[in-house]
Amino acid sequence: MTRSIILILLMFIGGTVSAQYPSATSFYSYHISPSDSAKVNGNSARYGNSPHISAVIPISLVATGVIVESLPSHTLFSKERIQQHIQGQLNGFRTSADNYLQFIPIAAMFGLKMAGVKSKSDFLNQAIITAKSELLVTAIVFSMKHFIHDMRPDGSTDNTMPSGHTAQAFASATLLDMEYRETSPWISVGGYLCATATGFFRVANNRHWASDVLIGAGIGIASVKLVYLTHRYKWGKMSTAVVVPTIYQNGGGVAFAMKF
Repeated sequence: MTRSIILILLMFIGGTVSAQYPSATSFYSYHISPSDSAKVNGNSARYGNSPHISAVIPISLVATGVIVESLPSHTLFSKERIQQHIQGQLNGFRTSADNYLQFIPIAAMFGLKMAGVKSKSDFLNQAIITAKSELLVTAIVFSMKHFIHDMRPDGSTDNTMPSGHTAQAFASATLLDMEYRETSPWISVGGYLCATATGFFRVANNRHWASDVLIGAGIGIASVKLVYLTHRYKWGKMSTAVVVPTIYQNGGGVAFAMKF
């Protein structure tokens, strides 16, 4: 049952994201107009090399997670064997860093914005995109946890699939990447390093299987990509506001005009 639901999720993510891609180039070329964003070149989508390439990463992560989840426990790359190997190498290592690392990229995104660093979106659109991404990630993760009752490797609870920490971390890193990759690729690298470390620590802490982490990472990336592809930047686009003194036959007043 668990594997069937995961496969359905994989097809949903792949189909939903891919369905958005045929119009991605025209979307980026003609519909993005945030007030303080870098302008998009009409010949190419500046904030993504290729929509189809962007889809490959989250789909590959989820597909790999499905394979690892589905392998018999005695095989080399099964989640049980991977967990056994990592726990044996780390010899009881535990850390709480994963509780904080998952939020560092998103904190950096808003921090850079407040510091005046040039980004893709203005502050209002950044906030709205972030809220929509968080809602989508949360809905997918908690829905899966509710319907899939896999035990955690430490045996504590049966809500291991997928890793919520990892989904959050990769959603945060993807938001940071989408906003600042044109400013410096090292900003994106830093965000994804934090996300990768979060996923690794979830396995190291014996709280998640490797398959949980892989699928969580795919969910986080795909959710943010989908939000950017469908966001229309309708907020914060007021261009002019004019106040004009007006004289009438029996008095006067003020006329106010605003263009959106």
